[in-house]
Amino acid sequence: MKHAFPYFYGALLGGAIGDALGAPIEFMRFEQVMGILGETGVTDYIIPPGHKHALVTDDTQLMLFTAEGLIRSATRAHRKNKERTLQGIAITVFRAYLRWLYTQGLQTARWSKKDYDGWLVKVSRMHAYRDPGVTCLTTLGKGVMGTLNQPISENLGCGCVMRVVPVGLVEESERVFDIAIRLAAITHGNPTAYLSAGTLAYIIHEIIEDQEIEKAVYSARDKLSQEENSKDVIEKIDLAIKLVQEGNPSREKIEQIGKGLDAHEVLAMAIYAALSYPQDYLKGVLLGINHSGASDSVGGITGCILGGYLGIHKIPTDLAERVELHKEIKELATDLLTFYQDGEAWLTKYPAW
Repeated sequence: MKHAFPYFYGALLGGAIGDALGAPIEFMRFEQVMGILGETGVTDYIIPPGHKHALVTDDTQLMLFTAEGLIRSATRAHRKNKERTLQGIAITVFRAYLRWLYTQGLQTARWSKKDYDGWLVKVSRMHAYRDPGVTCLTTLGKGVMGTLNQPISENLGCGCVMRVVPVGLVEESERVFDIAIRLAAITHGNPTAYLSAGTLAYIIHEIIEDQEIEKAVYSARDKLSQEENSKDVIEKIDLAIKLVQEGNPSREKIEQIGKGLDAHEVLAMAIYAALSYPQDYLKGVLLGINHSGASDSVGGITGCILGGYLGIHKIPTDLAERVELHKEIKELATDLLTFYQDGEAWLTKYPAW
């Protein structure tokens, strides 16, 4: 079992590192990247002038608010002596996403300042604006929670995928997929998008249950095959597996999967990168970054998979210490492992309402 701090921290920080490594070249043609950085492309952080740390994107920000929302759902259930229902978890995480929206300079008319509570929203670095996805901003800005039955957007984008990683760390086998698709559907009501998110959460869960990455991917594919409207996601995953089996990992092969514009492409590209280098965090993440697509999202998801599988001790220390929010991510990983604690200090940190 990998239900332990090194793997929780590895999954969260591994994702943040991949996100930060890939962000500076997001959607650049790789020919352009080579013209600037050489044939190997990105091999280390590109830190903007005036900054001490490599910068993460909204993918990491929302992943951290998902973690906070899940913890607050557990706190709420304990304090109110209620069951953690699927609907209750979704509502609590939706509120966490509205706190993220506030960090981006927006807020819903239904909330007052007192509603933006807890510790995470008060972290100054969380208020950095990193060109977040339009779908997340516009859907959350309505102040209405999208659901599976009442979608608020049919967008196919990948903004709902990486953020559900904490679900795979803490939720039980029989509920992890269902919780993740509901959290994704808050903003992305297209089945291909939310099913991609559910698949990632299930892969993470299986890894934490001590499965090899390949076995975790096959288990998640089996789970996915039981869902309606899963054909497009399955086809991309199957293509990724086929390309891995051919050997000789390359940028050309990862680009056969897609451009990383849509959720299922991003997921499959990350699966390809992780399966290509299951024992080498950095090689896998760099493969997930160096292509003409969504380098931050593919790199981030690859980092979550490999970080959760290998643990924090297999992630280069230099990368871990130079990515922003690494201390806050460590704290959230610790609190996710605890999940609930009696006492006013915990309740102040994770209010239950």
